[in-house]
Amino acid sequence: MLPLVVLRQLVVISGNLSRPGILAGAIGYLRQRVVQSLALSFAALIAVGTLLLTFPAATADGRGTPFLDALFTATSATCVTGLIVRDTPSYFSVFGQLVILGLIQLGALGIMTFSTGIAVILGHRLGPGERRAVSEMVEETRDIDIARAVRYILLFTLLAEALGTLILFLRFLPRFPTALSAFYYALFHSISAFCNAGFSLFSDSLVRYQADVVVNLAVIGLILVGGIGFTVVHEIVNRGTFRRGLRQTVRSLTTHSRIVLVTSGILIAVGTVVFFFFEFDHSLAGMPLGTRLLASLFQSVTPRTAGFNTVPLNALHPATLFVFVILMFVGASPGGTGGGIKTSTFAVLLLAVRTRLAGQNEVVAGRRFIPRDVVYRATAIVVTAAAAIAIVFTFLLATQTFRFQDILFETVSAFGTVGLSTGLTPDLSGVGRLAIITLMYVGRLGPLTLTLAMAARQSRPLISYPNARIMVG
Repeated sequence: MLPLVVLRQLVVISGNLSRPGILAGAIGYLRQRVVQSLALSFAALIAVGTLLLTFPAATADGRGTPFLDALFTATSATCVTGLIVRDTPSYFSVFGQLVILGLIQLGALGIMTFSTGIAVILGHRLGPGERRAVSEMVEETRDIDIARAVRYILLFTLLAEALGTLILFLRFLPRFPTALSAFYYALFHSISAFCNAGFSLFSDSLVRYQADVVVNLAVIGLILVGGIGFTVVHEIVNRGTFRRGLRQTVRSLTTHSRIVLVTSGILIAVGTVVFFFFEFDHSLAGMPLGTRLLASLFQSVTPRTAGFNTVPLNALHPATLFVFVILMFVGASPGGTGGGIKTSTFAVLLLAVRTRLAGQNEVVAGRRFIPRDVVYRATAIVVTAAAAIAIVFTFLLATQTFRFQDILFETVSAFGTVGLSTGLTPDLSGVGRLAIITLMYVGRLGPLTLTLAMAARQSRPLISYPNARIMVG
């Protein structure tokens, strides 16, 4: 697996960090090599996937996929986005679908292993003062080696996807002609959901299952477990939820995990209520109350980088689509399989705004101070993300003929690696597709590499300058 090549480098670095005189060199190596290797390994995976999808065996008609379409599909799968220019179930053969599934799995595992491995390395590298900036993020992982963390992630992934496959298989079995086809569809959708990819073997995504409670809850569970981050899940398990009770477990969690869980819960609750309110007499009209609530819950979870839908997007109210844009921009959580700026980044910025409005100087969360460098890092990630979206959005406005809101929706969906679409992606021109390809790649790797680059900067001599008063607002 390509990302594991770089993991071997991380293991070597982690083992050498404790040696005197190695620290400075290791930090420089991390900064220069890991970011490059991460980007190149994903690019190589995309290249291999593109080549495989151009083979005649990859398509149902035996002609192979045109290069640009293959590149788009391979990038979307590797970056676990889900945007498509060709209908996955009808255009691609079983071989082509398996190539897509392999890219999804490798791409998701690459992000999870790298983000967790980086957390381990940062926990070992930082001095007492700097460690406080990320202590809550790496508290559960800094005392284990990277190889063990990767083993945990692989086992965690295998168990989650196996359980999801079993549940979906039992649900699909009565509706498919053979047990093998039911298993194949269950496996594909379980991996796609856990990896927050959004690829589906149904042309209408999961619209046909909008009233199926089991399928909806299984997919929602996979999306949440995959997107919430391995660090949080690992911490919950280690703190003994079943032995100590839910309330005591939550109290014992680190600030990072509590922020992730609370922010995710609020986003899901608010999204469900907003969707139910805006769509009650719109796309949900005529459905039973239970189905309306289930559809609202599903549509609240999936915009945060999953990409599935049980309600046709072209039937949604414009206000709902705007709420989706916000949810797609926020995305999943650090260490998970989803994209976006991440829930913790969003929460830190909201806490910083609350602090300034209250006339305070220190950002506090759960009776813990959030260091300023964490706030600066969150700000940098958000500004960088907004700039990337703005550049591609403006470019598409200038080169395409679609509506303003549709282009905005597609652009944010690409950056957040969500995969939800109002239907314009297949109709984009060649340069438009290249722009979306670039944004999917940047959106998948950008926030993580930016965080690593900022955290890996070597300390410089402290220089004090006089204050400057600048009017803002």
